[in-house]
Amino acid sequence: MLEAIIEKLPDLAKLESTVSALERAHGEASARVQSLAHKTAQAREDDLNRVALALNAGRKPPKASEPDLRQQLEAAGRDAEVLERRLRLAEGDRARYLSEHHAEILALLGQAHESEGQRVAAAAETALQGLLRRFAAEDAARDLQRRHPAPAAENVSGPESMSIVFGSITTRNVSGENRGALEGVLRQLVAMGDATVIEGGAEDGDGDVGVGEDAA
Repeated sequence: MLEAIIEKLPDLAKLESTVSALERAHGEASARVQSLAHKTAQAREDDLNRVALALNAGRKPPKASEPDLRQQLEAAGRDAEVLERRLRLAEGDRARYLSEHHAEILALLGQAHESEGQRVAAAAETALQGLLRRFAAEDAARDLQRRHPAPAAENVSGPESMSIVFGSITTRNVSGENRGALEGVLRQLVAMGDATVIEGGAEDGDGDVGVGEDAA
């Protein structure tokens, strides 16, 4: 959740890396436990069947394969439990760091919020100007067609098929796009360049942090 600022917090980055590595290791260990548990259960069934067949045939029962697998299962289970405890400890270290550096992290998030907002706003402003020019060209073409229609070509062929439009003819029907919605979205993105506020929870105790302006 802190990807935008993690490079500015090397200690936190190290903690996040440790937690991620332990999560992967614990997942792999858990998968190994499940696999060995299945193999051990199957080996027990196979061992019992082989013993029964051997005794009925008057032969010495073969060596069982379950004990070795069960030892592996127990060892894998211990490894998974150790990794689970290591993971909980690492998550506790991360939580403690976040609590102790709450104000610093919130300030960095505010800076990132403002910076990315300015970047989005700049791109949206360029797109908005291009969209408005597109609309203007479309309006000019429609006005020209209405005021100075092209001369009708002489009809030398048979009757053409007729298209029927149900409902009122609007800008959306004619242009195939909702102008107001497109322009509105871009104007909202442009507004991201304005100063906004990131609100902290009541338990934070730091109040609101202004983004794009100095906090009071």
